[in-house]
Amino acid sequence: MRRYFVLRFLAVSAAIALIAFNAPAQNPSVDAHVAAGKAAMNPKSASPQPWEVYDYLYNMQCTPPKPGAGNAEGGNNESQSIPRPHDQWYVEPAKVFDNLYYLGTNIDDIWAINTSAGIILIDTNFDWDVKELVVDGLKKFGLDAANIKYVVITHAHSDHYWGATTLKSLYPSIRLMMSEADWDVVARDKSPAKLKPQKDMIIKDGQKLTLGDTTITMYITPGHTPGTVSLIIPLKDGNQRHVGGMWGGMTLGNNRNGVKYFADMPTLLKTYVASIKRFKQIEDQAGVDTLLSIHARHDKTIAKIDALRKRKPGEPHPFVSKDLLDRYATLITECVQAQQVWRAGSAN
Repeated sequence: MRRYFVLRFLAVSAAIALIAFNAPAQNPSVDAHVAAGKAAMNPKSASPQPWEVYDYLYNMQCTPPKPGAGNAEGGNNESQSIPRPHDQWYVEPAKVFDNLYYLGTNIDDIWAINTSAGIILIDTNFDWDVKELVVDGLKKFGLDAANIKYVVITHAHSDHYWGATTLKSLYPSIRLMMSEADWDVVARDKSPAKLKPQKDMIIKDGQKLTLGDTTITMYITPGHTPGTVSLIIPLKDGNQRHVGGMWGGMTLGNNRNGVKYFADMPTLLKTYVASIKRFKQIEDQAGVDTLLSIHARHDKTIAKIDALRKRKPGEPHPFVSKDLLDRYATLITECVQAQQVWRAGSAN
């Protein structure tokens, strides 16, 4: 009997040790980052609007990683080239500002900036939905996709660049733009060859792109991918002028579709934190007051669009809010710093 209890004790002790080994590290530092991220999730108002609460973003970024877990979003695998049922992704396009249109899905954003000399498109989503989203979407506003001059691809993931070859085949004069580092990812990843766009224009850090009466500025903000691009975009709302900031990457994953992005996970996380802190400084210097995302779920883009459609003359624009912008950057920064502690020493 005594031997039984000894063996039982040893088994329980081993199980506890295993759990402790696999559990993310906890210390006052990580607790402080998580608390700061959670505080940024909600506005200070007593009755916040649904789109003002970043619960999805907090749960995605501030959750301790599970051993062997894959990426929180995205995939770049060939199954993504198979069309999904229409009602699972389609939303009506929307005019968000006088010069900015939302052409994306309920998950992935596509933005069109209309200028006096043509259109700048930001991202393309997939090959199987890009024609309906972009070509047909622009038609609903009396715009012609043949006037797209540039496609800025924020990063080399399937849901952002797989539609580029389809658009280019329809309108050969379109110029495709991506960072050098992410053009390299496209060349090396396991995406189907037919969906890999031919290398075109290379985005440099701080590069300005002027088309007609509009100039956007692009910054290399590595972390989500080796060459993620974030943007500063001038916006028009009647007589009001605003400035949009678009953080070009989000989830954390060092191996995707056969490409390893950084030497190890700590390097990725360090790079990511440095990038978002730098871009927030750029946003502040540029007077950014409007958050534009690359994924609708992150900032509840669709809910803001619904509110915009109900907006009455004189009411504030749902997308314009320095508080939304600041809390978004704070939440991501704090949660990724928590991930630095949780993932210390991880190679994945």
